[in-house]
Formats: sequence, structure tokens, C-alpha cells
Amino acid sequence: MIIKKNKKIFPLTAIILAGGKSSRIGINKDKAQLKLAGEPLINWVISRLVPIIVEENIIIVGPPKKYSYFPKIVQDIFPQKGPLAGIYSGLKASPTFYNLIVGCDMPFLETELLWHMWKNIGSEDIIIPSCGKDYIEPLLAIYSKRCLKIMEKNLKRDILPIRLIFPYLKVKYIKDEEIIKFDPKYLSFFNINLKKDLIKAEELIRNKEVRR
Repeated sequence: MIIKKNKKIFPLTAIILAGGKSSRIGINKDKAQLKLAGEPLINWVISRLVPIIVEENIIIVGPPKKYSYFPKIVQDIFPQKGPLAGIYSGLKASPTFYNLIVGCDMPFLETELLWHMWKNIGSEDIIIPSCGKDYIEPLLAIYSKRCLKIMEKNLKRDILPIRLIFPYLKVKYIKDEEIIKFDPKYLSFFNINLKKDLIKAEELIRNKEVRR
């Protein structure tokens, strides 16, 4: 899919968080390397990013030995402190002020939704989808480097929920009425945590409900 960029936009780097394990699925393997329709999950994610972000502007946060084939890999600066530490580490390593954060277990990202989020960057620190009343997806969001200060403060104090940085920053929410224009089935938010999720993903592919 080719996205026409007809609006002046900020430079953007994509950061894939790939440090998680697949223990809840019952497989002793890095989640990013789990096979979905014969391809590692992380390959599915990268394939969704490259229509809008060139591969040289994609950073993987994870164990370097596992992703030695990829040009830009960084390790957590604060090990064992979850996604907040991954986001922080990616932001520190990124060459751009704004950065799209995605999880390695989100194989059905909708490129047009990502592009919509990108072109809606204004003066905000975070651009994040908000579904329904309370659901937000912090691992499908754009973060600016202005987030680094409060992230570092919270990491040093072991305050690890991502939501707890929001009160200190300017946040723009992408609401349901915008999301459904680009991703009516909300497949961008489908992530693989449990064995049943992997089975469901295979079923969606088999039934051609998602593109390869």
C-alpha cells in the first residue's frame, strides 16, 4: 500500500518493542520470533510499517543477539522494567523528535491509521488511540522526546504504568469516529498474548480477513 503524503509532517521513527517473552502462550521463545502463518511476528509488524516508514528509520528494542540481522537494535537502559523502559530506551536512541511506538505482537497494524496519527501531530507530546470510554493503547502511539524527563523520573522510582506519565504531558486522543474510518474492525489493536490469540490470528489469515 502506498500512502500519499500531501501534508507537511514531522520526521518520524518507528520503534518496535521486542523484549517480551511468550510465557503466557506456553512457548519458551521470544514473542517476536513466534511464527504466524510461517513468518515471525516481528516480520508482520515491519511489513506494516515500511509503506510509510523506510526500514532505516525503524528501531528494535530487544536483545541485540536475537536481531543481529537488523540495522538498528537497542537494549533497555532500565532492564526488567517493562514497556515504559522499552519506550524510554527507544526514544533515547531515536534520531527524531517524534516516534511511533508499536509492540512486536501486533501483526495486523493498519497502515492508513498509522499515517492518520502521524499527520495529526501538532504541538502534542503523545498521540494515542482511545477506544470506547476507557480503553487506550499505549503500545500503538506516537511519543515525543519531551516524554523522556517524566519517564526517567518514574522509572527511577519504579512507577511503571505508562498511563501515569500522561498528567504531565500534552496528549491528543484519536477517537473511535476517526479510527473506524481507517480500521473499522480495530485489527490494529489485535495483539498476541495467549495461545487463543495466536489461533485467532491464524483463523483471520486463513479466512482472508486481513491482508498478508
